[in-house]
Amino acid sequence: SEAICNAINQYNTQAASLSPPRPPISWQDITEYMFLGEFDLLCHSRTDVRDEDWAKPAHQEATTKYFKLQQAREELVHVSVEVRRLYTAIHDEENEISRVVSQLLPTDPFLASELQKQHHSWHAVNVV
Repeated sequence: SEAICNAINQYNTQAASLSPPRPPISWQDITEYMFLGEFDLLCHSRTDVRDEDWAKPAHQEATTKYFKLQQAREELVHVSVEVRRLYTAIHDEENEISRVVSQLLPTDPFLASELQKQHHSWHAVNVV
């Protein structure tokens, strides 16, 4: 991504300006870093950010869990909407089948009977 490339370039610029200069990093290096403490520049800067609350593993884990919880809450809203839509679709379909069966009874009782049997099977599944 362009943002990450810009960040790597800025890091390399800052690393070169330190005394003694720090080695530059590449995209490959970034993908191999597991923890914040592996960035040498962060260790040798004026403020060691590894001691900040946001850099501590427990805080990072809590933040991750918080955002997962927020995402789960959003998903519950979406599921609730989908449940209502499904319920409405099932209700509408059952009403439509009942209407069609009523219309077919006088003109084609055999087809109406077969459709009604199918409707009873579907209805049994929908009730569950």
